[in-house]
Amino acid sequence: MAEFLSQDEIDALLDIAEQGEDIDGKEEEKLVSKEKNYSIYDFKKPNRISNEQFKAFSALHDKMLRDLITDLSAMLRKIVDIKLYSIEQMTYGEFILSIPQLTSLITLSLRPLDGRIVAECNPGISHKIIAELLGSGAIAASDNLDRELTEIEVEIFEHFYKILVTHMQKSWNEITRINFRIESRDTNANAIQVISDHEIVLLVVLEITIDEDSGFLSICYPISYIEMLLNKIVEKIFAEGRNKKMSKKKDITTLISGAKMHIEAVMAETELNVFDILNLKEEDVIVFNKNSTSPTAKLYINNKEKFLSVCGISNNRKAIQIKSNIDHEKQETLEILRTMRQERIEYQKQQNESVKKLLEDRNKF
Repeated sequence: MAEFLSQDEIDALLDIAEQGEDIDGKEEEKLVSKEKNYSIYDFKKPNRISNEQFKAFSALHDKMLRDLITDLSAMLRKIVDIKLYSIEQMTYGEFILSIPQLTSLITLSLRPLDGRIVAECNPGISHKIIAELLGSGAIAASDNLDRELTEIEVEIFEHFYKILVTHMQKSWNEITRINFRIESRDTNANAIQVISDHEIVLLVVLEITIDEDSGFLSICYPISYIEMLLNKIVEKIFAEGRNKKMSKKKDITTLISGAKMHIEAVMAETELNVFDILNLKEEDVIVFNKNSTSPTAKLYINNKEKFLSVCGISNNRKAIQIKSNIDHEKQETLEILRTMRQERIEYQKQQNESVKKLLEDRNKF
């Protein structure tokens, strides 16, 4: 039976209980059959992002993380690991409820777009970064992570946010020109109100790990501000994957296009042994392997037979025109297959003869 009962199933169970009837297997099957095939749609949180847009948005931030990891590791002189933990669609009110009340937050403007976005780094990792920047490294056991950051700590932690904003701008500029700028800083989640609580946002959650300490960095994008850019992100990210393959092919073509090759056209061929060559004299006739009226010639590229061509004249110069490609690999494969078939025929003959001989010997006795 389904994990959650529908209202029809609950009513049916109540009717059976009131009538004092037992619920047997047939009744259970009947209840299950009544289950409607539908999906729940929450009008408070309409799905405004398609799966394709989710994938493209994820790829955009994955790309940003590579450079962010390098710069943050250099700043802290530590090995830092950052992973894309999740991308979720929720209301702004739910975002505020999901983060600690006392934390580190900044708002960023999106010029020339309207509105602001919010970035939040929870105390689990913000205190660690501040300790590393101050040189102590480890967080003191007596340090209360639930406390509000001091003004000095907020100023110190802004170095981290500046690196984050730099790489966000670098990633987004590949889609469109956006100028991210820190507008405000705060330590109280309830004090930041960029949109109304029921507005839909796209929440990007990054997991940062330094030594054995880890915490989450959240970037809250109100969909109403970036909705017009989502299709651009899809086009850019997926087109980039296709362009990489085309670019690689173009690079290889460019590299080999300047290579020089020896081309030689052979109109006819024959075989002579050394004795005949040593005894050649005037008025001797050499017979070639084709008719003298045939215009075809074989074209050799770096001493390998590649094309069949026709000899002629172009602009009073001797010339050849390529007619077809000589696929030696195909010919060799066909020859191998013919040989294998002939060997199987011969083997079958031998087997038949052996069986025939055995039958004849048996009849003799």
